[in-house]
Amino acid sequence: MSNEYTPDKWELIEIVSEEGETLYKILSSWYGGYGGSDSWRFSSGITKVVEHNKHYEVHNDSGSVYICYKGSKGMSAYTGTVFTNLKKQLEAKKLGTLKIVNRIKLNQFKQGEVNE
Repeated sequence: MSNEYTPDKWELIEIVSEEGETLYKILSSWYGGYGGSDSWRFSSGITKVVEHNKHYEVHNDSGSVYICYKGSKGMSAYTGTVFTNLKKQLEAKKLGTLKIVNRIKLNQFKQGEVNE
């Protein structure tokens, strides 16, 4: 049974290793609300994207599915700091690069049926 996540904010991230291998992941975040703390997670690696009218259904290596609403693409200040720190660490260790992908090009991924 797979886990399903619906983040408050999300970004498509491209990771390129020093060897030139490319991996795409979802960097997702949730607001903690009053008295809570914000949280974030990386998906395991995108295997398939299904586009719907208002959201993308993003399938991953682990079997998890992220429901990413088109109007929720972006980062909170907290997640922006997490992203910047991860990017600096990866580059400092010369392991590769990390960048935000502004547009989802569905032809990059195996596509499912488009459901309206």
